[in-house]
Amino acid sequence: MLLLNCKHVGILTCLFIMTIGSQGTGSEKRSLHDEPLHQLATLVNQTIALNPEIQAAQAALEAARANLTGADLPLNNPEFEIEAERTDINTLTLGLSQTIDWHDKQGALTRSAQAELAVKTLSLDALKQTKASEILSAVTEISINKEISVQSARRSELLSRFVQLAEQRFVAGDIAQSELELARLSQAEAMIEDTEIRLASIRARNDFLSLSGHTLESRIKFFDHYPNQLPNALDDSSLAQRHPQVKLSQQSAQLARMNIHAIDQQRKPDPNIGFSAGREGDEALLALSLSIPLQIRNDFRGSVDAAQALAIQAEQNTQQTLRTVMAAIKRARERYGLISGAWSQWTSLGRTSLEQHSVLLETQWQAGEMSTSDYLLQIKQAIDTRIAGLKLKGKLWNAWTAWLTASGTLNSWLIITAEER
Repeated sequence: MLLLNCKHVGILTCLFIMTIGSQGTGSEKRSLHDEPLHQLATLVNQTIALNPEIQAAQAALEAARANLTGADLPLNNPEFEIEAERTDINTLTLGLSQTIDWHDKQGALTRSAQAELAVKTLSLDALKQTKASEILSAVTEISINKEISVQSARRSELLSRFVQLAEQRFVAGDIAQSELELARLSQAEAMIEDTEIRLASIRARNDFLSLSGHTLESRIKFFDHYPNQLPNALDDSSLAQRHPQVKLSQQSAQLARMNIHAIDQQRKPDPNIGFSAGREGDEALLALSLSIPLQIRNDFRGSVDAAQALAIQAEQNTQQTLRTVMAAIKRARERYGLISGAWSQWTSLGRTSLEQHSVLLETQWQAGEMSTSDYLLQIKQAIDTRIAGLKLKGKLWNAWTAWLTASGTLNSWLIITAEER
């Protein structure tokens, strides 16, 4: 099972900090009880609870419950009638009539209301998963962009120092004007790239703000290990059948079928039975009445045909939803396998200290053992490689989020992770 595998590897926010200095390869295991992981799940659950779309879906669910309560009550109320006439002979009658639910319309409406309540319940579950996925993606982007910003700031700092040194060496006649201009162009390029990174951070923070209504104050830490094995592909069909979107689609089709019967029952006429008693002058009056609507001009069959067409539409939507979910599971599995493999190779290479590397390069450049272009190329390559690694880490956790979403296990994972300490 997916959740059992996840408990052995520590998921989604098994978030790690890739610092500039040397680190291990991430072989140390952490359990599902890690505090950062618990904090992330709690954060997502709290954010979902306060999301206006979720609250609107909960209100719709409450409305469906109220409809079910109303549908379970008798469909027709009795009617009381009083009639008085003052002429040469005074007449007074009292009557009571009741329309009989001859075709069990109440039962049909109750079953439809029950199916509608199930649809609203599953709609809420599906929406929660969608919002949870969006929130997790936003948190991942915010955290990764913070780490990238650190590297970008370090690059700007190094290039700014290098330009100062280049200007000093140019004045001393140690380097040519072209080398100085190359250093300045590299600094300007770094400033432009830093601006792009800042813009990406702004977008990620705004995405989270839109979902939560507030900014993310705490920093989520991404640890250095990740779930390296997904459930067997043979289980994908079962995962698809249990997916919230598939269950919602199936229940919507069930509701459409229930509506056919309810609408068909509603069009059938019900008899009305009445009894009245009174006096006309000195004589007692008793009367019994029976009336049945004659559906001659309109038998309302068109509404039943429309309901049948809608049921066929719902059935076809269910088939397409299942296909879509199966394709999403396959895509998420392949994507995660590809990215996790790349990440495994990246972490196995190890990471040397950027400070040590930059000091060594600067020493070689100062001694004239390296040209300005070679120095800039190697510094840029070193930092760009670290930024690429951070971006790969973000893609890894987004791929894991996509797998949890595609497999329909994200909601249960959040609940279990938030409860365990």
